[in-house]
Amino acid sequence: MRLGIALACLIVAACSHATLSGTSIRDTPQNRAVLDVFGRYKQALEARDPTAILALTTPDYADPGDPARGIGPTDRGVLTEKLKSDLSKVTGLRLEATVKDLEVKGEQARLDYFQVLRYAVATPSGEKWKSESDEARMRFVLLNGEWKIASGL
Repeated sequence: MRLGIALACLIVAACSHATLSGTSIRDTPQNRAVLDVFGRYKQALEARDPTAILALTTPDYADPGDPARGIGPTDRGVLTEKLKSDLSKVTGLRLEATVKDLEVKGEQARLDYFQVLRYAVATPSGEKWKSESDEARMRFVLLNGEWKIASGL
């Protein structure tokens, strides 16, 4: 009986895969590389650095937007202007992201996460903090051996 239990434990251990801390996402070099780009995006966003954010995107960045929420399509040109304008209006910014799913297929990847975005704006009566939260999806492509954000900003 004990031998059967020990054998079952060994089989389960052999079939299990290492996961990234706090997630059910497999710990693979590709998954780590995509999450590294996402981490650099978070740092650049919190630093309010549009140039660093744009450096993480593909030259043909395109996002269909969300017409139900009044958000139109965005290409790289529109993204460039939007980032410069939006980030110049905030005096502080924090992004909390909980990764829900990550799928890498060849040279494409999809990251689903829940985000809480907190930001401060200057008002005549002083700085005022606001927050927004929502499910989000970011798409990546492998370009010249480097993962880049293709949509989802």
